Amino acid sequence: MRNRSASPVVWLLALALLQTPVAQAAPDKIDVHAYLNDSCIVADEPYYVPPGQKNGEGEEITPKFLPLIGVVIGKLVELFINHEVQAKAKQMKARADRKDTRYATITQMNLYRADLTGVPVVSINGKLGCMTVVAAHLKPDGTDCTAAYAPRQLDPSSMHLPQEQWKSTRTDDSVENQLRRADICVDGNAWAVYEARFEFSKDGTVYRLKDAGYRINSLLTTEDKHASRTALYTLKISQPSASDQLEVLSSAWVKLGTVSAGAKSAGSPDSAGPWLKVPPLSTEARRAYDEKTGPNQQLMGEIEALKRAMARNQRLIEELDRRRAEASADLVAGLKQERTKAAVQVQVQAAQLDVLNTEFRDLPHDPLEFMPVEIEVAVTETESEKKSQLALAQIVGDTGGAVASAVGGQVSDMISRSIKLADADAAPASAADTSELAHARAKYFDALVDVKTASNAESQGKLAAAKTRYNDARRSLGLDPLP
Repeated sequence: MRNRSASPVVWLLALALLQTPVAQAAPDKIDVHAYLNDSCIVADEPYYVPPGQKNGEGEEITPKFLPLIGVVIGKLVELFINHEVQAKAKQMKARADRKDTRYATITQMNLYRADLTGVPVVSINGKLGCMTVVAAHLKPDGTDCTAAYAPRQLDPSSMHLPQEQWKSTRTDDSVENQLRRADICVDGNAWAVYEARFEFSKDGTVYRLKDAGYRINSLLTTEDKHASRTALYTLKISQPSASDQLEVLSSAWVKLGTVSAGAKSAGSPDSAGPWLKVPPLSTEARRAYDEKTGPNQQLMGEIEALKRAMARNQRLIEELDRRRAEASADLVAGLKQERTKAAVQVQVQAAQLDVLNTEFRDLPHDPLEFMPVEIEVAVTETESEKKSQLALAQIVGDTGGAVASAVGGQVSDMISRSIKLADADAAPASAADTSELAHARAKYFDALVDVKTASNAESQGKLAAAKTRYNDARRSLGLDPLP
């Protein structure tokens, strides 16, 4: 009778065939998570000095005399406002065939922030300080791991050394422990963690990414511990959309060069990418800003105009006093009358200023955020530098904004994709447009204050002309004119 059992060789071959797809598919199951914060989670981890700690000479260490001292552990997590809405890896349909790239998305983050403590000022969201990319499985939502974080406690024997030579006494220096400080709870070990700082020009119109360091326990595209890959990661800022066909506003990237399992870096100072244009406020966002900050703008416009008018009258009083000292007797009476008129105006304006300041204090002053965008992060590992360049060209495409030169915060020859709106044909406001608006606004409030303090036919005519110019500037930016 024939033996129906398979030979050992057949079983081994079958087992190998079953295991091969599993090994190949494993890297595709890697989750990539992205976080945007005002500082780096790993690179900016502070030192902590517990109360009553003493140095080698027996002197008590006072934390306030040391830089980078962490606050109490329970409050460390407050430093991080995570904007991660979708934490799972997201393979975009248009690029699902890329086997060397892993994606993560952050949706509906506001790109701009308005400070209302004084004159309303719109600037880049201050939380855009650092991007942390974590390739790892995370523990279930709702898990709190901050209590398990072991702080980087300063070794008293090294406190007299330069900061870069400070040492820690903790025993757990793993990246998983460092992530717990921001309540990022890794299940097991992380494959890799990358960080990049956002660097903005002084006027906030351009930005770039700089490598802030990485830790790579395992490559994302291969399980071969001896393999090496050329790594880069990219960031895309897009308009939110219900479909996968997003309008990309800007892209940035960081090249890490050749890396392998076990690679570790504290960041390269020469790794900064090109300067890229920051997507300007869209017409829709500018309208929302104007509507929500209208009362603040109105009151601060009048307050500023009153201060300018008082300063002009004060200079006039000083000039009249100088002329009275040198004038003949027949001119003194006239100069004194003009001085009295200016002094009365100053008193009236001061009283109005007190009223407006009181009204302004009663307004809400919580900061506001505008212009929601979707940010996509991609980590790419290729087998060569040439393939890395091709991958970057394909992923970024023509949406990176143009490479620009930056000298002292001033940028020339910048090109960026325009923001397209369904309800507006106008392009985003340029610096010249917004400058014209600010100039016209100041002239309008100067004329308005002049009417309120010294109303006459001439001042009424100036107000009408200034209002017309101000409304023209507002219309050019898609804003509703003043009634």
